Amino acid sequence: MARILLRIQSQYGTLPGAERCVADHIRGHPDTALHQSVHEVAKAAGVSAASVSRMARRLGCASFKEFKIQLACDSANSVSAIYEAISKDDSDAEIIRKVFGGNVRSLNQTLEMLDPADMVRAARAVARCRRVAFFGIGASGNTAQEGALRLAHLDVPAEVCIDSYRIVNQAVRLTKGDVAVGVSHSGRSIVTVKALELARRGGATTVGISNYLKSPLHEASDIFLCTSFSESRVKAAALSSQIAQICLLDAMYVLVARYRKTRIGLPDVLNSHIESLLRLPVKPRAGRTRNSGKEGTWSGITIRKSS
Repeated sequence: MARILLRIQSQYGTLPGAERCVADHIRGHPDTALHQSVHEVAKAAGVSAASVSRMARRLGCASFKEFKIQLACDSANSVSAIYEAISKDDSDAEIIRKVFGGNVRSLNQTLEMLDPADMVRAARAVARCRRVAFFGIGASGNTAQEGALRLAHLDVPAEVCIDSYRIVNQAVRLTKGDVAVGVSHSGRSIVTVKALELARRGGATTVGISNYLKSPLHEASDIFLCTSFSESRVKAAALSSQIAQICLLDAMYVLVARYRKTRIGLPDVLNSHIESLLRLPVKPRAGRTRNSGKEGTWSGITIRKSS
């Protein structure tokens, strides 16, 4: 089960006002909250005891007592591990460290939140589907393109739609046996959510990837994969969340290859073509010059050297 502080972080934006005050107190003083009663937490947060209990239940706990048990299991440095704010006084090296640190934490927290069973369900659905359609807008569209490209390497019929008209036009064509994958960091991208709703209505399996458990995209998804990136202090969420999204797609890619029993020869043949068509040949070592005459070949094209 995901750590309780990560679940607070993931659902923070959808919490009612009073429950958000409770969340602020717990995130800011986790060690203190461990030793407080429900009434003491309520007083510190400036809300009623009922609001504290409601927040605990909203996070999947049967009671505030169970909530504190799960809070105790969190590491002592969970809060300090939140992405540090970048300030104008930071050195170049400090900025680099903070960006790398934020990305590493995003991946670690996403892994903690991820239910492997959901990933397996998504991979199995893709492995046996007729076709896959990826939907995403803006930065999420870039992730969607990466997902479609990876599956194409496995000979899975995959396409990507990144503008509103094409997304809706394709979504209404998906039926039973198809898979629709919607990518949205906020989980509130109207056209992406609508696409999954339309695809589900047609009988397709819907897979959502977002940073928020309580989101419209989750509601439209048969299978939901959640990333984790704390964006309360740094407006760089699109960067780190995209790294976590791509990592999820990489894991799905490997699982799909396993379930489809993809021949290793197919990726090798593709890589060979890419190597010959798009990359310059490796320079020969000194003293072992090849094609030393006036003609040479590159990607199957004869190149005549000038005199």
